Amino acid sequence: MLNPKRIFPLLLLALALGIIGCSSQEYTTAKLAIQQSDWVKAAEWLPKAMAVEPDNPEIPIILGIEIYAQNKEWDKMNEMFDNAMSINSDKIVEVRNTFLPVKEVVKNYREHFWAESFNAGVEHYRKIQDDPDNRVTHLERAISEFKNAVLINPKDVQSHVTLAKSYFEAGDKETAITSVKEAVIMNPESYEANIAAGQIIARTGGSNFEVLPFIEKAVEINPSSSDALRELAGLYYDLDRKDESVSVFENAIANESDDEVKADLYFNLGVIHNQMANYEEAEKSFDEAFYLNDQDHEAALGMASSYEGLGDKYLNGSDGFEKDPGKASRWYRKAESKLKDVIEIDYDNKNQYERQLKLIRYKRDVAEGNN
Repeated sequence: MLNPKRIFPLLLLALALGIIGCSSQEYTTAKLAIQQSDWVKAAEWLPKAMAVEPDNPEIPIILGIEIYAQNKEWDKMNEMFDNAMSINSDKIVEVRNTFLPVKEVVKNYREHFWAESFNAGVEHYRKIQDDPDNRVTHLERAISEFKNAVLINPKDVQSHVTLAKSYFEAGDKETAITSVKEAVIMNPESYEANIAAGQIIARTGGSNFEVLPFIEKAVEINPSSSDALRELAGLYYDLDRKDESVSVFENAIANESDDEVKADLYFNLGVIHNQMANYEEAEKSFDEAFYLNDQDHEAALGMASSYEGLGDKYLNGSDGFEKDPGKASRWYRKAESKLKDVIEIDYDNKNQYERQLKLIRYKRDVAEGNN
């Protein structure tokens, strides 16, 4: 009769032999090398195992993680990941004592290695402020890590955009443009990629015509973005498409329900009207902005500027306005009153506003014949 105490160990041995038996001799050798941290041997035997077991997605994953990723050979790592996915993305594989489907392993490790590189780049970038004397060194290291992040996950828009901005900071304008355009190619429906492309191209001397398609696309993707709307309205204004500039904000306002966002849109509309010397319309826009956010000192300041502009028109009889010192004086007084509101809200900059207040009072005195 068999000894029960000996049956269980025999079963375990048989099970272990069965598992090992599922792997080729080449893969077994590679796994033992990995367990012993013999990476040279593992790098030799894993490709041999792939050749013997071409339908096993686990092997290219292991090769990608344990060999290519450790050597920062990101293109080869991605090649192995793609290979595994093409074999069977749903198959359960064992990686570092964890059993998961191929697609989850690929996703998890790609994100892991990406985060390591991207965060390292951010850390080097932060050191620029703490150690400005070594700015160039920190920036070069940041760029190196961001380049790795792009290689690890070529479809990640954040990596491309951050890399492009880093090149721009380093003064490499041509590479900055190339990098940010690649971000758009990889992610054509990304707001972040398009707005960054427009801004970088503009800051590197690109024409308004070159910038316009990217900003238009950014607004199409995110029609309530104040940054993109300001950029687009400014482009239309510079291209002498002033009516389109105004309509950009009017359409956005009509479709916006958030009061804080709507206040920003009204403020930007007021800025455009001011630039066009449409002071009455500017005043209405700034008034709406201030109504929606009575702590918006910039809106109040815009109103003061519009009132002053109307005063100037009546004082000088310009832009189709009949010269009327009395009306000019009234608008200057309204500008004074609104500027005092600004001072109450933004008291820290009182001196700056008081200089502007003196100018408005001087104009009022001229209108009233006191100067």
